[in-house]
Amino acid sequence: MNSLARTIGKLKNGEHCTIVALGDSITEVTFHTRDRLNWVGLLEEAVFEAYGNGVCTLINSGKCASSYAEALTRIERDVLRYEPDLVIIAFGMNDAGDGLEKLPEFQKNVRRTIALIRERCGSEILIRTPNPVVPTHGVSLPENCRAGQCWESPNRPLLKYSAVLVKLADELDCACVDHYTLWTEKKYTVKHPVADSQGLWIRMGDAIHPGYIGHLAFFRELAPLFGVSKYFPWEEMENKIL
Repeated sequence: MNSLARTIGKLKNGEHCTIVALGDSITEVTFHTRDRLNWVGLLEEAVFEAYGNGVCTLINSGKCASSYAEALTRIERDVLRYEPDLVIIAFGMNDAGDGLEKLPEFQKNVRRTIALIRERCGSEILIRTPNPVVPTHGVSLPENCRAGQCWESPNRPLLKYSAVLVKLADELDCACVDHYTLWTEKKYTVKHPVADSQGLWIRMGDAIHPGYIGHLAFFRELAPLFGVSKYFPWEEMENKIL
């Protein structure tokens, strides 16, 4: 995992920096978090708590149904004109919906996106992989899938797309948080069956979009890269269950 040394250095020195979060509906503020902060808002709050007032401008450039390909059509408006110090790129869920046959084109779009940002702005890059699809209890479940467990749909091969993102991040010297792996390897244990949270379902707003708990998990997986606490002063208890 590569560091964000230049951006963090500016924050620590009290120098203003601009961060852009470029993503899809899991980045844009939507109803899935039920009027609570999503991962972008939580990160902005944590940076404020750690580094102070007015030190960082964090711009949410999420757009529902977006992808690496779609983002290239709006990258001038939504990223480059801000000349950011750091761009957090958070796609994959919609890209994977194109199937394995589009994987080579996906890789080209990832490379082109990073090249454009670096050429125009010299920004540091943080790549985020998507969360897995998590089917819900009470509906028809895919074969060999239990409620609350990740499901690798043949029509949305997120495992392969996420693996490509991790590989490209390493090759292109980008920081990376592999949420897909962190979530799919997550194990919940409960003492009493009545307390069963249906595994990952507690993190979800629906089968694809995380709810507030999922966005809180995202943030806590991102926090170490930014040198901020995983827990907020306004939380009643630091119960580290996520």
